[in-house]
Amino acid sequence: MMKCQSLLLLCMLLACKSAQTDLPLLQECPNNGDCEVQVLKETKLFISEMPSGILEISFEEDPDFQVVFIQFKNLKQTNYKEEIYLQIPSRFKEIQSKNQSLQNQKVILGKVDDSGTMGFERVKQGQLRLVHMKDYISLHLDINSPWSHVFETVDLKI
Repeated sequence: MMKCQSLLLLCMLLACKSAQTDLPLLQECPNNGDCEVQVLKETKLFISEMPSGILEISFEEDPDFQVVFIQFKNLKQTNYKEEIYLQIPSRFKEIQSKNQSLQNQKVILGKVDDSGTMGFERVKQGQLRLVHMKDYISLHLDINSPWSHVFETVDLKI
């Protein structure tokens, strides 16, 4: 019985270790915050909008796309967080978008402030560069927004 438990624990540790190596690597988390990165493969970003702004973000299964989700949590202000969503094709060599063309990748900035108010906006000013390397995707994103925000530049290896 003890050998079975030890073997099970070893398998779980090895599984956790191998899963961690596949996680995207964020070069630097701003303001000594806690950052999380997820890549949702075979997923398309669906944005529900009204003239007043974005109401909701959801996901749909689609083998032609993947969604990159980046979240920043402020360790000093526990209720404050920022989220970035962007949709990229599953297959590409290089993508460069600037300002209005960021709409092609559906770059979205979301923010929850100390009062618990959540808001989303399409990023209309900034620059995105994606390069599909042999073993990973290099992502560089600069965000210019009228909102105050922590994420200004994101460098990521997916």
